Amino acid sequence: MKKIVVFSMALLFVLTAVVSAQDMHSKWVNRKNLVYYSTYLYRWIDADGEGVRKFIDDFTVVPTGADNDDPPGWQMTVLTGDAGTATMTAGADSAGALIITTDATEDDGLNLAVRGEAFLLTQNAPLYFGIKLAVSDADATDLFVGLCKTDTEMWGGLSDGVYFESADATAICTFVTEKNNIETSDTSAGTLTEAYHTLEFTWDGSTYIKAYFDGTLVATSSTNIPNDEALTFALELLTGEGNANTVTIDWIRVIQCR
Repeated sequence: MKKIVVFSMALLFVLTAVVSAQDMHSKWVNRKNLVYYSTYLYRWIDADGEGVRKFIDDFTVVPTGADNDDPPGWQMTVLTGDAGTATMTAGADSAGALIITTDATEDDGLNLAVRGEAFLLTQNAPLYFGIKLAVSDADATDLFVGLCKTDTEMWGGLSDGVYFESADATAICTFVTEKNNIETSDTSAGTLTEAYHTLEFTWDGSTYIKAYFDGTLVATSSTNIPNDEALTFALELLTGEGNANTVTIDWIRVIQCR
């Protein structure tokens, strides 16, 4: 009887390993780049090949500078106040997370952008963008996140980008494709809560950008695609009240096959 139990446990272990292996898949893109995905075909985990450009961060290393200096590899702009911070804490998967904290005066906040505009939405160059984040007060926060030209202030000053934004007094996300200051917007691209959410979009390398909120397709755009400007990851957080608010970022992935 004991032998049967041992055999059953061993078989369960083998079956579990097989199922876990089946969760990870791969496909060839442009015949030269191998893309890995899991759960959803569009959600890229990583990629290899000579045409791959990628920025992937699980925040196991703290990207912070000293005394509000730019963190290595990032451009950081403190907005309005002078007490914006970028700190690290345990993330949802216990592997680390970046916390951005505003000052405690309305419209105070922080702008972060990755240095080096490495991504260009051209033909035959499909792209995946994804971020998993949580805001501390969903309807009292101005949040901007996506790909855009490097700028020190995203709200009102941007000319080219693909991004999600959620304004103070509402937790509803708008998804925007913008070229030369002309926007195409979908104003119902999901609703933020204080829980973790996954915001993603894909460029098919031809015509369409598709946006996803927690794995659900919420918007599709084929107009005002910023295809003549190099873009980078950027995020801006402003408090919409007299309290300090935070956004916690578990991971970021931007992967393009060119």
